[in-house]
Amino acid sequence: MTAATASILCPALRPALRLLLPVLLALFAAILPARAEYWTIASEDHFPPYNYSFNGTRTGIDTEIVVALLKELNITPVHRPLSWTEVVRSMDENTADVGFQFIASPARFAQYNMIGPFRTGTTVFMVRKDSPIAFERLEDLTPYRIGVVDGFAYAPDFDAATYLEKVPSSSNVVNFRRLILGRVDVIVGDLHVLNHMAKQDGRLKDVRVLPKPLGLIPRYIAMPKARKEKAERLQAAFVKLRDNGTITRILDSWLAE
Repeated sequence: MTAATASILCPALRPALRLLLPVLLALFAAILPARAEYWTIASEDHFPPYNYSFNGTRTGIDTEIVVALLKELNITPVHRPLSWTEVVRSMDENTADVGFQFIASPARFAQYNMIGPFRTGTTVFMVRKDSPIAFERLEDLTPYRIGVVDGFAYAPDFDAATYLEKVPSSSNVVNFRRLILGRVDVIVGDLHVLNHMAKQDGRLKDVRVLPKPLGLIPRYIAMPKARKEKAERLQAAFVKLRDNGTITRILDSWLAE
């Protein structure tokens, strides 16, 4: 083809090329891999069986639920194990996308986007095996030192009971060891967490859970208010996995063990 012929044909081809270009761009977009999306996930470092590290991998009941929700959205989690006060701060300061597991309160619904509840926990009191302590109402615990974790919310009436002597600690592990050593008389926490620690320490025979629970407490996933669009996506994934039974299957697979 001579230069003269090319100059004649090219103008004729231009309309067809204009029509073909969007098709080619769409084809390339379909072939190229989608850009990966990563969300930062803040959770308490050691809160088994709900969230903890095993062989360098984050695992646990709640961790598995959150990961399943993100998988539904094709999102890769970047886990940030923190102290509980740091988890709360990451939500307050908008430095993480997701934090779990939160107890509902009017203040928290005002502060955060709250997704859930994704499960309900049983909050109980644990004492040493030979302890005479009984619990029917909170006033029964007035004479005793009660171990709590700094920054945790337990149940509205207990949290508001300023007449009780609450001894704060940095974690449930510290709390449990204080109970064994007699530095506190009773500790409060999630039934499965306290039993898990007692089993791990080989001290299950040395403690007992008081028969009456403090309460059945719904648990939520929190997201900063500034991340409303992400929260709406996560809420939609939660509804889908709740309704199709995925969340129940995760809970059953762990708690049946």
